Amino acid sequence: MTSVDPTRKRRKIRAVLASGLVLGVGAAVTLAAWSDTVWGSSEFGTGGSSFNIQGSFDGGSTWAEYLTADAAGTMTFTQQANALVPAEPVYQLVGLQEVEGNFGADITVTKTNADTSALANLVTVRVAELGTGAAAPACGAGAPFGAGTTIGAASTQVLSTTVGAGDYRWLCFSAELAANAPATAAVTSTPILWEFAATSTDA
Repeated sequence: MTSVDPTRKRRKIRAVLASGLVLGVGAAVTLAAWSDTVWGSSEFGTGGSSFNIQGSFDGGSTWAEYLTADAAGTMTFTQQANALVPAEPVYQLVGLQEVEGNFGADITVTKTNADTSALANLVTVRVAELGTGAAAPACGAGAPFGAGTTIGAASTQVLSTTVGAGDYRWLCFSAELAANAPATAAVTSTPILWEFAATSTDA
């Protein structure tokens, strides 16, 4: 057997150890170079999706929410709705406005209650869809009225319309006493309630 020079053997061991140390340092540097971090922060809320429909019953001078039947806006009608004359309609302009500007709305108009007075089957109400924009349009005989409903009828949807985000929609109501209404003592109907139900649509 050939003997190994101890000095030569020690040189090989040192070379291997040195290689290991170099590789070890190189691996650590490589791992550090491939490490990275990104941070993100977010907040959540509903301010950008707010939605609000307001109504006006005075030609656009006053706008409010009128959120409940107990706080309904007053519809007075022109030519005095409490002094009806047979076959002579009276008119009421109603404005609807989406004030936030984020979403439009589908709107249904419903007469929600029924009159039980002697006028129940003698007063007919019709509704017409008018234009958009801030300027109040004319509301009168020339409006495109739909089918009528008597104030004594059960809850009835009378119109379906829309309003754009941040825009206006105007409606015209007419009320007419039947031509054959008898000349009787003064009669006042039950307050007739109208619901303008708005459902938001995509912006």
